[in-house]
Amino acid sequence: MHNLYIPYLPESSKEYAKDAINSGWISSLGKYPELVSNLLAEKMGVKHALLINNGTAATHLTTICLKEFFPNVKNVIVPGACYVAAYNSLVYENYKEIRASDLDLDTWNMSIKPDMIDDQSAIMAVHNLGGIINIPKLLSKYNTPIIEDNCEGFFGSYEGKPSGSKSFCSSLSFFGNKNITTGEGGAFITDNENVYEFAKKVHGQGQTQTRYIHDVLGYNYRMTNIQAALLLGQLEEYDYILQEKNRVYNRYKENLKDNKFISFQKNEANTIHSMWMMGIRFHQLSSYEDSCNFFNLSGIETRPMFYPHNIHKHLSIHGSCPNSEILHNQVTLFPSHIFLSNNDIDYICSRIIDFIGVIFQQWVDKNDFI
Repeated sequence: MHNLYIPYLPESSKEYAKDAINSGWISSLGKYPELVSNLLAEKMGVKHALLINNGTAATHLTTICLKEFFPNVKNVIVPGACYVAAYNSLVYENYKEIRASDLDLDTWNMSIKPDMIDDQSAIMAVHNLGGIINIPKLLSKYNTPIIEDNCEGFFGSYEGKPSGSKSFCSSLSFFGNKNITTGEGGAFITDNENVYEFAKKVHGQGQTQTRYIHDVLGYNYRMTNIQAALLLGQLEEYDYILQEKNRVYNRYKENLKDNKFISFQKNEANTIHSMWMMGIRFHQLSSYEDSCNFFNLSGIETRPMFYPHNIHKHLSIHGSCPNSEILHNQVTLFPSHIFLSNNDIDYICSRIIDFIGVIFQQWVDKNDFI
């Protein structure tokens, strides 16, 4: 089976993890969290990177900070489809007015209309699959706070800067299927000293400088020393991982270029894709289930594009999103990890071409085309 994702753990990550275990510091204390925070902030081009126990918790911290520093915000604009953690993070903070902006059929990201914005609005920008929204462009267009769910965007950029670096604050995920992973894990990113100090307090259960005295509602969102050790080895091989992700993505695109029956996720102007997940849109596909069944029989693991927000019954989000439904039905996510050989990618692409023939014939039969 060609797995959707296989984590890359260099020998240095394993050695650092052993060192963390042998030191006896296996919880959030130890030398590795500070080492990783400093290196991550450097990679992100920001002043502060706070390590978190998972990406969802990091995203929740962005909404907590939004509420603390922008209490006038009453409604938040979100994508019509994205991973549910972004939506949940707003629900946790009782943002009752959540408005969905439908996805663009080319970029597969939110397409905000001016009439959605007022003086009580904020934007939660989610970089779907690693396709990057141009945040500096949004900031120049709208005078409104922006937080970023950059959990799928690490390695991406806008206007020459790392994605996640130019909004009010942003989140990263280091889940097992991400470009860099600790199994679970994440980070909170900001350039604002006050925001960083507040988030640091909240992520440490709201404790003041006096131990066991707490003055805000807090959470235990800390990353362990062992997780940070695993992360350090991967961050040190940032350039190699990026090089290999480029190889994988370029091989897919070269093999499938100029095929009018499919399309790739398009980059917004002055952005670079994070290359987290390879998505392909089959224009004649009516249901992801057909795609899943075909590729499963071919030994290829896949995933669908995210469901539209209205599928999640616990949510109350305003706005119809027909494009989001189209993309859910037509986009299939393919193996994207760096252990894929060129021969592996060539095989997957050959089956993609075979599948195009199958669904085109089904379309011909359905439309009685001669």
